[in-house]
Amino acid sequence: MTCKKILVTGGSGFIGSHLVDALIEQGYDTYIYDIKDPVYHNSYRYIQGDVLNLPLLIKETEGVDAIYHLAAEANVNFYHNAPRESTILNTIGTINVLEAARVNGIQRVLFASTEWVYQGAKELLVNEETQLYPNAPDHIYTSSKLASELYLINYQKLYGVDYTIIRFGIPFGERARPQTVTPIFISKALKNEKITVDGDENNFRQFIYVKDLVNGCIACLKEEGKNHIFNINGMEKIRIVDIITTLEKIMGRRIEYEIHRERAGNYTGRIVQIEKAKQLLGWEPQDRYEDALRHYYMWYIENENKV
Repeated sequence: MTCKKILVTGGSGFIGSHLVDALIEQGYDTYIYDIKDPVYHNSYRYIQGDVLNLPLLIKETEGVDAIYHLAAEANVNFYHNAPRESTILNTIGTINVLEAARVNGIQRVLFASTEWVYQGAKELLVNEETQLYPNAPDHIYTSSKLASELYLINYQKLYGVDYTIIRFGIPFGERARPQTVTPIFISKALKNEKITVDGDENNFRQFIYVKDLVNGCIACLKEEGKNHIFNINGMEKIRIVDIITTLEKIMGRRIEYEIHRERAGNYTGRIVQIEKAKQLLGWEPQDRYEDALRHYYMWYIENENKV
């Protein structure tokens, strides 16, 4: 794909800021479109805008070659407490991005979806071809991501707007939102506070280091990624309790924890295959979980009071 100018919605956030860094490093003319000012650098080309503001979105995407659409409500707890507002942001925001792409003839929309879409799957081992319907997802957040995926497919078939759907694994690393599980556990461990694990301690994820995730996102920009769905995920099966035991190795001491009841609609984990991304894009994660967590832990100690 010949691409010079890229706009990243949600580019001020955790994953978005890393993606913008990597795109700029690779020579792309990159713009942030976000309601929040960038806090990690002051050299970004920044447009303050809401994805719900369609006229502004259309105006600011003129001349853009591709859009990475990351702007969304990603905190499932916020989503649970404000389902209407969150759904409007996630679904209408996606429609607006697609409409701006249609109006301006943009080559590709690359959409940040999630491994949560597999929660309703009957199989434990899943891939991009896994049947996700008619089983209903257990969380409204998941439904909003599935709806957005369908909108992308609809816009391609009806209007010729090409897409790539990127199903993110659970990311961690530098700049992570403090409300996510890994920084919560690190913060409590550093304060010698007991950690709470929601639900079965054997629930698992394939956590992915944010830099590996971003490299996967950029690989999706290849021509081979057009009009495909990709799992961009970690390769290791990490139980929630494994975060604690890995931190114990890094910190050299025991960490107390207790099990609480399961959160409503919580994602309990599937084994998500990444063979398609390996074969078509030549991508796979480079960082082992323990090594990546060690990098993040050291960064957290040095930067927790600066961000």
